Amino acid sequence: MTLKRYQKIKMLVVIILAIFFSQAIIFKTFLIPIGMFLVGVLALFYLRNRVTEVVADERDRAVAGKSALLAIQIFSWLGVIGMFGFNAFQDINPSYLAISRTLALTICILMLLYSFIFHFYNKFSLTNKKSTYIFFMVIIFLIVGMFT
Repeated sequence: MTLKRYQKIKMLVVIILAIFFSQAIIFKTFLIPIGMFLVGVLALFYLRNRVTEVVADERDRAVAGKSALLAIQIFSWLGVIGMFGFNAFQDINPSYLAISRTLALTICILMLLYSFIFHFYNKFSLTNKKSTYIFFMVIIFLIVGMFT
């Protein structure tokens, strides 16, 4: 499969997922889009392994790593500032406390997930099993996040 064909399929999957998510919001059914999301992600992982062309080189990966780290840091700092701001004004509106706690938990989960993935990439070599393992760990984090 060529890279161009993979990108077209990926865009089609995103469009289909957007349709399912918008319909789920309208009809207030949320399990079907979650299942479709998982099917879409698995299909894209499978198709990504079938691409024969070079998808990215070392420079792309270095820039992606730096930009991801910067995005995580900026989100964390803004989230902490927002968390303290909502905590400070919880007397005005009691729902600010829930927003504050949600921000705090989101930042903690993001930083734990980043630390886990960084440690995993730093410790092990790049293999196909590694991406599968990371995918299942992300699913576990999402499930734990939904039930806490």
